[in-house]
Amino acid sequence: MHLPLATVIPCAFSSFTFAEMYLRVLLSEGASLSARQAISALARTGAWIEICDPDPLCLGRLSRFVRAWHRCPPWNHDPTAYLRFLVRRLDVQRYDVLLATHDQAFLLSRFRDELRRRVGLALPTFAALERVQSKAEFLKVLDELGLPHPLTVLVRSRAELESKSSFPCYIKLPHSTAGCGVWLVRDKGELSTVADRLQAAGFLGGSLQILVQSPAPGGLRTIQAVYQHGGLVAAHLSCARAQGVGGSAYARESVLDPRVIEHLAALGTHLGWHGGLCMDYIYDHETGHVSYIDANPRPGELMNATLSGLNLAELLVRVSLDREIHPRCTPHAGVRTHSVVMGLMALAHEGATRRRLLAELRRAWRGSVPYDASQDEITRPREDMLSVIPAIYLTTRLLVRPSAAQRLVARTVDNYSLSEAAAETIRRLPSDLVGACQSLVP
Repeated sequence: MHLPLATVIPCAFSSFTFAEMYLRVLLSEGASLSARQAISALARTGAWIEICDPDPLCLGRLSRFVRAWHRCPPWNHDPTAYLRFLVRRLDVQRYDVLLATHDQAFLLSRFRDELRRRVGLALPTFAALERVQSKAEFLKVLDELGLPHPLTVLVRSRAELESKSSFPCYIKLPHSTAGCGVWLVRDKGELSTVADRLQAAGFLGGSLQILVQSPAPGGLRTIQAVYQHGGLVAAHLSCARAQGVGGSAYARESVLDPRVIEHLAALGTHLGWHGGLCMDYIYDHETGHVSYIDANPRPGELMNATLSGLNLAELLVRVSLDREIHPRCTPHAGVRTHSVVMGLMALAHEGATRRRLLAELRRAWRGSVPYDASQDEITRPREDMLSVIPAIYLTTRLLVRPSAAQRLVARTVDNYSLSEAAAETIRRLPSDLVGACQSLVP
């Protein structure tokens, strides 16, 4: 007999009342790690979870907590078709909350007011979201607030790029995901290669602001935060213990930093932020200095926060429904999490051999650094036996052919990322598109 989630998930994990159980939550995609971790976090609330994604084998589908998968058009390649699909889904089935787990937030915020007439949706205004989604605009926001960031210049042409770059430096497109559109340049030869690539893509024609950013000393830290109408509801911080594809952490440990919380509160007030926000910053252990380097208008990967005692997915649901938010306890510091599969993927992506991957598996099995005293964020068989399937499949595929990591990463990131072309297409969509989509629904 199939037991309801409220029976199999201890209610102690959630502050939801019995009347709030079985809220229907639709995730905007199911391919990303953010979506997969949001599923595990939402399961603790007893929510009814469904996902939409163009890939029938997306990571999020392989979970016992997902009640339905809906095939949708690729949102970034055909945003009009994706929006039409979404309107149809919301019209044929009642959902309480639509959760934007990744870069779909850019499209959904563009039509936020129209969508909120159909479903609970925690997103800021499109004007505010653009200031965070664009790396160039986010830099200006930091300057407006007097918040620290690495030395950065904005360039528009190849001549400016070559004259204002000092080595080493990072060259960043305004819109990029998972490290795509970000290059570490160490000398003139690498700069010329990147400049050729940018020029061939038409990015050095003068209309786009490209960042040239000096590295900041220190280690990577990540923020996940939830806001309600400009007020900071809760935030979680973690430091990277190991970094993988695109510089993202595949092993992390929760930390506390009251100064960063103060900065987050000021940022939310300044932008009138509503919904989830994730940010990356560099923390210098010697000086205690922080430098903010990136932000994204989405909740990010939530399991470290969840296991640290702060369920940000639950808070996002409450914000989406405009529910009152009660004061939350401070998450615990020192909670370690990791992803063995993402560690293998990172090594294979960098060209590791099969022998090196097997050695990493042994390290994980023995609980060596960075897997020591740590829980896996996405492969959690005690809670969700189906989560083992993608781990076995991906590990086997990488061991058979380590070079497959390049194609796996590119395909997955392309499924949920926002490119420069997609951003421009979405900006140009007619403001009455949701109404037009509705007229097409039979």
